Amino acid sequence: VFFQKLIFKMQFEELCLVCNDLSSGYHYGVPSCNGCKTFFRRTIMKKQLFVCQHEKNCPVDKSIRCACRFCRFEKCIQVGMDKSALQASRDRIGYTKRTRKPKTKDVSFSSSSEMSPGSYFAESPGYAQKAFETYWSYVVSREKASNEMRLSDYLPKRSLKEALCSKSLLNDPIFLSKYALPSSKHTYTSLRFITQTDYHYWHERDWFVLTEYAKTFKIFEALSYAEQAELVRHSAITLPALNQVYNSPDHGLDTVVFPDGTYYDRTHEPTRPSGLNRKKYQVLDLVLKPFREIDINFNEFAAFKAITFLNPDADVSLQAKLAINEERISVTKQLYDYMVRNDGIEKAIKRFSRLILIGTSMSKMACESKEAVWIADFFENIGYTSFAKELFFGDYDSDV
Repeated sequence: VFFQKLIFKMQFEELCLVCNDLSSGYHYGVPSCNGCKTFFRRTIMKKQLFVCQHEKNCPVDKSIRCACRFCRFEKCIQVGMDKSALQASRDRIGYTKRTRKPKTKDVSFSSSSEMSPGSYFAESPGYAQKAFETYWSYVVSREKASNEMRLSDYLPKRSLKEALCSKSLLNDPIFLSKYALPSSKHTYTSLRFITQTDYHYWHERDWFVLTEYAKTFKIFEALSYAEQAELVRHSAITLPALNQVYNSPDHGLDTVVFPDGTYYDRTHEPTRPSGLNRKKYQVLDLVLKPFREIDINFNEFAAFKAITFLNPDADVSLQAKLAINEERISVTKQLYDYMVRNDGIEKAIKRFSRLILIGTSMSKMACESKEAVWIADFFENIGYTSFAKELFFGDYDSDV
């Protein structure tokens, strides 16, 4: 409970990226105040066009944010507010009487305030719903930024310690607007079978994005360096597999395609260790096939990926395990609530159960794959960079 309160308190104390007023949470992908959130929504939904009376560089801050609507809207776009995040059914514009009492919720969703992390320190059902939407928006925007970074050219050379001890690039909208742009290398007109060099390239990209992704969790910041490294190491097999499968264009249930057109299928690769070949088949059978059958959407994938990352089975202290598990339970409850809202309870139970079972299968796959990587490195030197070797084979002293 303490960690849940701490997480949300830290989130709500962020500043609005548009006007620097106190943020009320993440809206349309960025921390923003209610005023700028409403202004952005109203501008999009009403398709309003503004004209600047000066030189299109008017200051926008909390004291004069209403002075020039053109420059205010331009700043909303500049800091990363996402037009596509608006939902027509939920973001309708119209008069709302502020004194209206909240409607009684369906019995199906009567536990939504309990599911929301905000409920740990809020009594109002309306506030709990707002906290649910704020947290959910952050989970989804984090995944969107992760995928943009994965498709970019940006890949710094640094040690694992340097990666984990720096601020997350995924929380920096100015950096993302400059560097998280699709690379021309990550397009294709025809497919080609993957090589060992291609495997290394995409593993390195996925591990780089993994470290940035990990640092977006408030609970992650509370861990020691050694515990951070262990948590990242524990997900170094599962999260890249999720990225590769979910973002693969559909070329059948036996093929995973990367953004540059390289692919792997059930073809045996004699130059690879048998353990890594087995891992490839497991990804196809245990992840790709059920993902396609369940037909999960982007929001569901973002939450499931967070659940997979927040694994208390990592080799960390008991206190850290409890805190990680609390956060994991919170995301899991919200994922279930979201699926019930979208599918109805009967269909949601079936889809949710199948999705969670994928996590169990992936844990077993990850253990076997790590053994294969360790053995391959010991006997054959399979060509990973120093960052990857440190991730898998490094010694994380508690006093680092």
